[in-house]
Amino acid sequence: MIMKNRKDNKGISLIELIIVIAIMAILTGVLTPMFMKYIDKTKKAKDVYMADQIARAVNIAFVENPEAYDAFRNWNNASVLANVTATYNGENQAYQVYLVASNGTQDTNRISNCFNGGEIKFSKTNRGKDGSDGLYGVINRELGLDTTKINQEIIPNYPAKREGAGPKPGKPYEEVDRWRIVKRKDNGMMEIWVSQPNPSGGWPIYRLWPNPDDLYTN
Repeated sequence: MIMKNRKDNKGISLIELIIVIAIMAILTGVLTPMFMKYIDKTKKAKDVYMADQIARAVNIAFVENPEAYDAFRNWNNASVLANVTATYNGENQAYQVYLVASNGTQDTNRISNCFNGGEIKFSKTNRGKDGSDGLYGVINRELGLDTTKINQEIIPNYPAKREGAGPKPGKPYEEVDRWRIVKRKDNGMMEIWVSQPNPSGGWPIYRLWPNPDDLYTN
């Protein structure tokens, strides 16, 4: 009986191996797109959550620093006015925003990518500083950001491009890599956008707060 069992144990034949490989290839082809879609969806959800946290931190900063809120409310500098486009529930929305603040740069040669001195100089104690005091200090503390190192957790997770986006025709479209706090020209409301690197600290590409762009919810 033992000898018979050894004789019957022929192992996997070449045909069986080919069948197994073929099945694995089919499964990979089917599951990989689904897996990538899941990863993209997770990245988008993280960005929407982060935008909500940034908005919360800014509102707390406004409460703690009335001077900053007044500066934001009165800000109407045409030199930092940007044309933006958002798509919400299939509806195209085009308007203008003032570029108020950015979380800096992902360039490792710079001190940080926390929120620091942007277009608005909110207070005398925060002009040209590293983001450790003034309005930006409140924002960074609320977000748990360190002002002395690169904060990788603040970088947008979904680095999408938008064809036609950018400051002027012919300029290359880059992947988003930072956040923008902006003020709408038409109603004065604050919004949070993800932005591409240039110019002036980041050009708004996708609105994530409030009412995230359809790209981030579909």
